[in-house]
Amino acid sequence: MPRTAQSAMLHLIEGNPNNKTKKELHKRIKNEQEMAVSAKNMKAPEWLSTGAKKEFKRIVELFKGTSVLNEADIAELALYADTISEYKAANNRLKKNGRSIDGKPNPDLRLKMQLGEKIDKYARSLGLTPTARASLAINKEESKAGDDDFE
Repeated sequence: MPRTAQSAMLHLIEGNPNNKTKKELHKRIKNEQEMAVSAKNMKAPEWLSTGAKKEFKRIVELFKGTSVLNEADIAELALYADTISEYKAANNRLKKNGRSIDGKPNPDLRLKMQLGEKIDKYARSLGLTPTARASLAINKEESKAGDDDFE
């Protein structure tokens, strides 16, 4: 099965496993820079609940000084914030009603577990977990070292 496309900087970091020429990599880096997306209008979508909007704004504020999140990430960040909101609601219902209702497991228990998995997936893709940030930091440090090859 073919590998998914990677940025040119990632090719350099990995030692250029696909044996691209410097010209090909330089052209690709230039194209990727031209396709860069702005982060000026990072506003929560209207359809989010109040709690989800609060989480959305919190994450945007955390990453304000970085280039990790941009306007292309709004939908995924909104899904993350909405899922966090649903997780909190399920957790509150569990606390109120208990882990079992009439001798049967509370459906919110299964929902909470499913939402937790989704939250983890979104968090990793958005760079919100410690390992995801470490990976981003490693790639950033190594990409700066390889920048001199094209000047």
